Amino acid sequence: MIKIGVISTARNYNLDKAEQMLKKSMEWRKEWSTDTVLDWDVPEVLLKYYPVGMAGHDKTGLPVWIIPYGGCDMRGLLSSVRKNDYIRYTVRVLEASRQDMAKQTQILGYPVTQQCCIFDLDNFSLRHVTWKPAMDVILELVQLYEANYPEFLKCAYVINAPKVFTLAYAVIKPFLHEVTLKKIRIFGRSGWKEALLKDIDADQLPQHWGGTNVDHDGDPKCPSQICLGGEVPKKYYLSLSKSNLSKLTEDDKLSTLTLSKGGKKRLKWEFRSEDFDIGFGVTRKVKKGEEEVLVPLQRVNSQLVTEEGCLVCTETGTYVVTFDNEFSYVRSKKILYTVYVTPPGSLTEE
Repeated sequence: MIKIGVISTARNYNLDKAEQMLKKSMEWRKEWSTDTVLDWDVPEVLLKYYPVGMAGHDKTGLPVWIIPYGGCDMRGLLSSVRKNDYIRYTVRVLEASRQDMAKQTQILGYPVTQQCCIFDLDNFSLRHVTWKPAMDVILELVQLYEANYPEFLKCAYVINAPKVFTLAYAVIKPFLHEVTLKKIRIFGRSGWKEALLKDIDADQLPQHWGGTNVDHDGDPKCPSQICLGGEVPKKYYLSLSKSNLSKLTEDDKLSTLTLSKGGKKRLKWEFRSEDFDIGFGVTRKVKKGEEEVLVPLQRVNSQLVTEEGCLVCTETGTYVVTFDNEFSYVRSKKILYTVYVTPPGSLTEE
């Protein structure tokens, strides 16, 4: 549970903003089922190719996570799982860190409430950030972290950063709180090992990252402990036939929801298109001939990654989900989709 004191610190001791942040975060935790996410049956491809692992603890007992992001195949991962599953796995890592903090608090006898992260950008290139679905997910995760894990970070070491990283960092930086920015230390190919060892004992780090630990077979990267990522085999890629989405259609308007007075429902959708992008939007009929725009109609790259989202419906009316192909004059589009209504609750419900 996030403490009000931590949140007020994250919002410069503005209690009104802290209270709003706490309420939104509690709702977010309920929607994403964070209290049970450690019991989630994780897709195999994430376990094998999502680059992350806890190395040990720093000199004050805080968990130390290594993220070899330079080895991340974001295109492969987002082609193999739903976007929400990728995000959920990130939340699972954060909650595992929170669980470790609780254990360390009991062992050490003083509060352990933060973590250290080492982002290794060896092999990082523009391919990590020039694919729009990947950058969209990165920015969503940054905002998720800032909103729901305030003051969770003690220090982030970005190591082996190439020159092209400055382009990616320029995009991400505006979404980071100034307090977080002060905790990020960026290194090129040198100087980072000495910095790490000032805060972390060598026996808490793999040899590859300046420590003394090696795997049982002598591997200095300790892959049994730290997932190194790598190219995702295409056998994991989702296809339209393998997706859990249920219907093919070429219709524009898919379904309607009439909400009774005083009612509250959650409208959820998932869809993927074959080969090409498609327009998507959601509106609510206010009165005859008039509609309120809830999700602006825009083109989405659903041919690259499954598009999914939800909307809490609180106003009486008919809600209309629209697929639009008017911008395409030469080809029709096939869409695999599901649109359904649930009571307000977990975003992780199937």
